[in-house]
Order: sequence, then structure tokens, then C-alpha cells
Amino acid sequence: MVRRLAAYVSAVLITAVLGSIAHSLFIQQAWLHASGADAQIPTGDRISWITHDLIGLEPLYGGLIAAALLVAFLVSGLVARFTGLRPIVFGVAGAVAMFTMFTIMRVELGTVGVFGARGPMGLAAQMAVGLVAGLVFAIITAPQADH
Repeated sequence: MVRRLAAYVSAVLITAVLGSIAHSLFIQQAWLHASGADAQIPTGDRISWITHDLIGLEPLYGGLIAAALLVAFLVSGLVARFTGLRPIVFGVAGAVAMFTMFTIMRVELGTVGVFGARGPMGLAAQMAVGLVAGLVFAIITAPQADH
């Protein structure tokens, strides 16, 4: 049980941090596009921007991720038990959790709430982060071989 809890917390943290970084990078790209061909963002400013987004997004974004992954991993745990395809099942579940979370936010709020997930590429990046989190969860919670 402790291993599953640690895996879940790890998956949530990975998703929250990588998702926030992806969000920041998509915003920076949009800003550069809107500013013109000669616009640049110095590395220090990029890092500051990412740090600001990590701090600002995490309470709400992290909570939403935690809820989405909890539901996804509970359901996928049953599917994985019967199929034996743990990495695939949990990876897909993480990606679908992110897609579902942003879809629900768009329907209920009229916006996805995270600018970096507005377009198809941003949403795909968030789903890829969820996929990574699902794979991490599957690896950490894999049944231990008897020695």
C-alpha cells in the first residue's frame, strides 16, 4: 500500500511539474510568435517564467491532476489486472486523464484554464506528461518477483 501511495504521489508530482513546464514553454512560444521574428527571451527570464508558473499553477492545477489521476489509476488498476498490460494501461490512463480533465474544464468553465493546453499541440504535450506519469506509476507498482 505504501508503494502504491508513493507511486501515486510521484505520478502527481511528475505531472504537475512537467505539465507546468510544458505550459510555460507554450506560452513563451506564443509570446515570441506575437512579438515578431526578432523577439527573444533570455534564458534567465525563461527560467524565471517557468518558476513563476510552477508556483502559481500548482495549488489548483496539482489538485485537479491529483483527482484526475486518482480516478484514472483506480479504473485502470482493474483493467491492468485482467489484461496484464500494466505499462500500456496505466500510460494510456494517464494521457486520457489529462485529456478528460481539460475537456471537462472547457465544457464547465468555457476554457481549459491552462493557456499552454489550449491548442492541439499544447493538449498533446499535457497528455504526453500524463502518459509519462502513468508509466512511472506502472513501473513503481509492478508486482515484485519472488526471490
